[in-house]
Parts: sequence; structure tokens; C-alpha cells
Amino acid sequence: MNHSSDFKIIENELKLISYHYYISGLFVNYEFRKKILLILFLDMEFKNIINSNLEENIIATKLNWWKITCSEAIDGKYFSVPALRLLNKYFLDNNIIKNELLFIINLYQKYSLEKSLNKRIKIYTKYLILKKSIICRILGINNFDANIKISLNYLILSKSFFEHEENFKSIGFFYKAKSICKRPKRKYLIFFLLNSNNNFTKKNILKKLFLLLFRIW
Repeated sequence: MNHSSDFKIIENELKLISYHYYISGLFVNYEFRKKILLILFLDMEFKNIINSNLEENIIATKLNWWKITCSEAIDGKYFSVPALRLLNKYFLDNNIIKNELLFIINLYQKYSLEKSLNKRIKIYTKYLILKKSIICRILGINNFDANIKISLNYLILSKSFFEHEENFKSIGFFYKAKSICKRPKRKYLIFFLLNSNNNFTKKNILKKLFLLLFRIW
């Protein structure tokens, strides 16, 4: 097994499917970076399934496959899929991460079947909170400063409304988040980047990286 090669595959694919996720994942200490990028890659894989124009039963089958294989990889089973081999390497026998990852897939399944906009927004918000929890666990962050916590809560709501084209509500929560915490400590930056509506692109990256030198998200 060549885990270095596996990670390179995941890294290159993440650049293609979500440049924003890839760049955001670089704003963590190197010791955590590969684990974070793997989780973000898996998240995009799940998201792409529910955003496809597939029939509901096919979406359910694909998500169930990920649920079973992710669980078995963490439990120690070998797979030929690079992402699953890396799950085995980084999170072997980590039942907490396994349960949270499976919960995310469950939320995606529930979301894909829900027709009510308000309920979809609530499910999506739960998903964003759970993703934050997984990243916290990997980074060893147990508590947030009070202002950081409040600001992130508003930002998550902003992100959730934005993804469902509720732009007026999204902007309101965005500016509330920004007014409370404009320059978070470096260790918290990834949470703000992942939940911001202003994504990294190859066109704006130099400008955004310049602002991030001053921790302005």
C-alpha cells in the first residue's frame, strides 16, 4: 500500500471538485492537514451524489455503499479505494469519528428525500454543525471563545440559507457573524472559510490570501 500515492489522488481530486475546500484545508497545521482534506473530500463525494440527477433509489444505494464501506474501513477492512484506505490509516478503530461520519451520511440521505424547504434547511444546518464537530475533533479543539462560538453559529445559518437561495436571510446572518468576529485566531480560520459564501477561486485567490494574512475572512 502506498498511502502517499493515495493521498495525492485525493488531493488532486479535491482540487478539481472543490477548489475552495482544498485551499481552506491548507489553513490548518500540517499534522492535521491530510485528515482534514480526506474528510472534506468524502463530504464532497456525498454531496455530489445527492446533487446528481439520479433517481432516489440510486442515490440511496450509493450513500448506503459509502456508509457500509466507511464503517468497515475504520473497523479495519482493506479496500482498493484510495479514500477508504486512508480512512483505515488515519481513523482505524476510531468509533467516534466513524459514528459522526455515518451520521453525516444519514443526514444526506434524509435531506435527499425531504421536499419541504424549511425542513431541508434544518437538516442542512445540522449537517454543517456536525461537520464542524468532526473538524474540531481532529484538530483537538474542545471549546470555542464566546465570540467565536456566536459568530460561527450565525455564519452556519448564513451558509445554510445561502445554499437554499434564501439570500436576504443569508446576508443578514453573514453580517451579524462578521460584526462579532472579523479576525479569528488562526486555529479557527478553517471554520470561517468553510462556512463563508465567498469561496476561493483561481481568479480571486491572491486577493483572498492577502486578506487572510491579517486573518480577515
